Parts: sequence; C-alpha cells; structure tokens
Amino acid sequence: MQLRVAKLEAAMATVATREDLARLEVKLCREISGIQCDVSGIRRDINRIHQAVNAQTWKILLTLICTSTLLVSVTYYFAKNGG
Repeated sequence: MQLRVAKLEAAMATVATREDLARLEVKLCREISGIQCDVSGIRRDINRIHQAVNAQTWKILLTLICTSTLLVSVTYYFAKNGG
C-alpha cells in the first residue's frame, strides 16, 4: 500500500495544475494571434504581387497586340505601294 501511495505522490508532482494550464493557454493564445498577424501580412503581400503581375501581363499583351498590328499595317502598305 505504501508503494502505491509513493507512486501516486510521485505522479502528482508531475501533473500540471490548473494554473499551469491557464498560463499555457495564455501563451498559446498569444502565439496564435501572432501567427494570425503573420498570415494576414502574407496574404496582403500575395495580393500586391498578384496586382503587379496582372498589370504587367496587360502591358505585355497590349504591347504585343500593337506591335503585331503595326507590322501587319507596314506589310500591307509595302505590298500595295511597293510595287
């Protein structure tokens, strides 16, 4: 019986108390809020990158369309008037 009591007393020393759990919960909440701030910052950065890529894509497409239209026009002019 004494052996069982000694084992239980040893185990009780390692069991977390409610205060320990409350402190751990507070630390965990702080970490989660920090992670949420980091995630929102990452989302903001991804949104900015997406907008920049979108703007560049349209600029490139417009440049290609204008250049190809100009080349077709010049070719047509030379074919008609070049002789």
